[in-house]
Amino acid sequence: MSYDKISYDKATEKLVLLAQDYEVPQVGKYSLDEMVYLLRESFKNNVTFNKVFDMKLDRKGDPSAGFCLVSSYYIYEHTGGDKIWTLMASPSHWWLQHKIYSGPFDITYTQFSKPFDYHCGRPETKIYNDSMFAQVLRQKAYILGKQAGLE
Repeated sequence: MSYDKISYDKATEKLVLLAQDYEVPQVGKYSLDEMVYLLRESFKNNVTFNKVFDMKLDRKGDPSAGFCLVSSYYIYEHTGGDKIWTLMASPSHWWLQHKIYSGPFDITYTQFSKPFDYHCGRPETKIYNDSMFAQVLRQKAYILGKQAGLE
C-alpha cells in the first residue's frame, strides 16, 4: 500500500472529531482528541517506529501500520483504562471498544486498504494474564507517548 499524505491527514482530522465526541476522563494534560492527533503525527516519523520497536526500518506504507496495539494501549492507559475501554484483538490487529459507545475506536485503521472486519475481534486478556506482556507493552506505550510529545 502506498502512503497518501492527504488521505492520511484527512483520516486524522476525522479521528480527532470522533475523539471529541467520546466522553472519557482526561488523565494528564492531554484530551483524547489531542492524543489522537499527536500520536498519528508521530507515526509519520520513522524515528518513532525505530525507537518504539527498537528496529531500524525505513517504512514506505501507511504511517500507522504496526502501531495498533501500542497506540491503543497508550490511549487505554491514559483515558480511564478498563473502566472505559475494552482492548480488542484479532490475530493481526488491535483496537479499542468503548464500553458505552458502540463501534471500534481504531486510530490505525488507515493501515488497511479495505475496511477491517472488527466482528472477528475478541477482548484481549494478555494484558491482565501475562505480566511480562503487559510490562513490555507499557514500556513501548511510554516510548510512543514520549515520541509523540505526550510524556
